[in-house]
Amino acid sequence: MMRPKKAPLIPGVAIAMAGKEWIVPPLTLGQMRRLLPQVQRLRDAGASIDAAEIDVIIELVTAALQRNYPEMTPDKVAEAVDLGNARAAVQAILFGSGLRTSGEGKPAATPDQDPGQALNGISAESTASSPPAADIPFRSSTR
Repeated sequence: MMRPKKAPLIPGVAIAMAGKEWIVPPLTLGQMRRLLPQVQRLRDAGASIDAAEIDVIIELVTAALQRNYPEMTPDKVAEAVDLGNARAAVQAILFGSGLRTSGEGKPAATPDQDPGQALNGISAESTASSPPAADIPFRSSTR
């Protein structure tokens, strides 16, 4: 019996949660419209976090993850997201959705893509090539 082929993941940012790497895609425009008031609440929260902000984080991460992992529920997300990865997950969503111009998350290839490629074939961040090696004279020590 043949297994149905799994749909390719929507490109996003790789985030480690609950011992697994998840590709967190950007929100759709519909999701952004619906969740924008909650996103604003997080921006206004500052460094403190309360139960309401935790609920917003769970809602944002669930909405984004369900695009690639339809089986994700708010309860599963609440158990996967912790204080060590919550900020990175939210920043990945905001960065990928265009609500933040820079963040801690980096674009990542989906598991079906070449690791050097991300976001529909655009290379992820890279550094400039090193200049060619130059001949450097060394003085010999006679001590």
